[in-house]
This record gives sequence, C-alpha cells and structure tokens, in this order.
Amino acid sequence: MRRRTTAIVVGMVLSAGLSCVPGSPDTPLVATRLAFTNLSLRFYAALALRPHSESADASWAKTPLLAPGATFRADFADLLGTACPGSLDLRIYLYKRVNESVPIGLDETEAVESAPVAAGQVLDVPACGVELVEDYTIVNWEAPEGTARVKIAQGTAIETEIVNLGLFPNVDAAWEVTGVDPALLPADPPTLAPKQPIRGQVTTLDGTGIENIGVLLRSRFRVRLGDVETGSDPDVGWSELPIALTKADATGAFQIDRPAGVYRVEAFADGYLFRPPWVDLETPLQEITILAEPQ
Repeated sequence: MRRRTTAIVVGMVLSAGLSCVPGSPDTPLVATRLAFTNLSLRFYAALALRPHSESADASWAKTPLLAPGATFRADFADLLGTACPGSLDLRIYLYKRVNESVPIGLDETEAVESAPVAAGQVLDVPACGVELVEDYTIVNWEAPEGTARVKIAQGTAIETEIVNLGLFPNVDAAWEVTGVDPALLPADPPTLAPKQPIRGQVTTLDGTGIENIGVLLRSRFRVRLGDVETGSDPDVGWSELPIALTKADATGAFQIDRPAGVYRVEAFADGYLFRPPWVDLETPLQEITILAEPQ
C-alpha cells in the first residue's frame, strides 16, 4: 500500500495535459513540463517539489515567487532530473506583500513578509505513474488569508486517481491548507519571478498611434472550479483593481513589465471607444494592437 502523508496545505491546483509518448523506460520522447500558476488576488505563491521519496533528506526544487496572475514553466528533466515522475511530493507557500496599499505593478520592490501566511505539504501525489503527460499544471486559487487552495490535474486520469484515493476529501477534490506547518519553517521567500514585457500599440483605424491613452492590467483569479464555467460565475474573473498602469507614448506604444502569466489588458481615455474593449492574454506573446475610435 502506498503511504500518503498530508500536512497543512495551501489551496492549489494541478492539471495534466496532453499525452507524453515514452521512447524507452528512461527516455520519453516528450519531456513533461511543469506549469505553476498563481490565481490568488493578493498573495504571492511559491511551490517546492520533488519526485516522491521516503527519505527526509531528499532535496526539493523550488519555483520563483509568483505574483498574482504569474506562471512559472520548466521541464521536469531540468527541474527534478527526471522527465516524468511517477508521483510527486509537494509543498506550497503563500506570502503577504509588505506594501499592500500600493498597486502591485507600482510597488517597485514587491517585497513580501519573511514568514508565509500559509504553508503545507502533501506527499505521493499521483503523476506520470497514472498517466504520462506533456504538461503538468499546478494552480493556486484565490482563498481567504491564511488558506491555500490548489486543484490537481483536472479532467485527467490523474485527477480521477486523486478522487478515488480520497486524497483531498472536499467537493472540488482540491488540496486545501490553512495555517503554517511548523515543520516547514523557516521558509524565507524565494526570489521574485523575472518580468516579461507586455507590449502593444493604440492606433486609429488608419494605423496612426495615439498618445496619452491609459492602459491598465488586471490579474486573473479563481476561487473554485465547477464543471461548467459561465460568464457570470462570481468565483472566476479578473481583479477589480488594476495591478499595473501606464500611458501610451507619442507613437501610441505602451509597455508593462510583469512576470509571465495570465492577464487582461484594458485601454481607457475620455472621448474614445476601444476595439477590443480588453485583451485577455497569456504571456510571453507578440505585441497587441488596440483600435481607438473617437466618440
């Protein structure tokens, strides 16, 4: 029987993707990628992981610290030294920002408190031992302060195995942690994830750039995930307050630097209508164009 240990854990989501085809037991033709996304509105998140081990001395790999909306991607082969782990040990950490009164994108340091507000671990989480996957996605959802909520491998055989094992006995079969597991302390926050440029241009229909158009960025959030998502679902959406602001220059060009992730870009100015009214995107990506029409 497989031994399973669950400590205090943060809300977190794992999701598997397309099938990975093994070339031999040791060398799959397609390497499995980790994608860790933070869909919290306020809290910064980091993930530690390793192939499942019974040894307390086995080392952990750790992601950078992700701001709301940010995503970290890496091949398991580079991160863990194995292309597709049979199962995983996971640790989740949430941190509160020091300067919460300042919008995230305008806080130059984005410093977080030294101690996490939530931290926990779960061992022997099903992975490629159930289904070989090309993408293994872990998503931290929005949750009350001091709680982490994570969903694993939704819609895959891995999720089915998690449900069958009763690993996370709640309606969403999500990993939920409240508080901080003392065994995980001290837990200094890792370095912030590097930033990527989100670039675009605001133009008229004939391609002429328009200066001084305001551009803002919102982050994606998710509280809980049902089988059917509707446009009016209050548990899924975009941050009410923008996380970054800028203005288009004399050529209509703009740039906002944020970590790779999931965002909504909106242009705003008196006297104009914009097409599209917003752009939902996942960075990194090519430049975007927003058309402005005088009212």
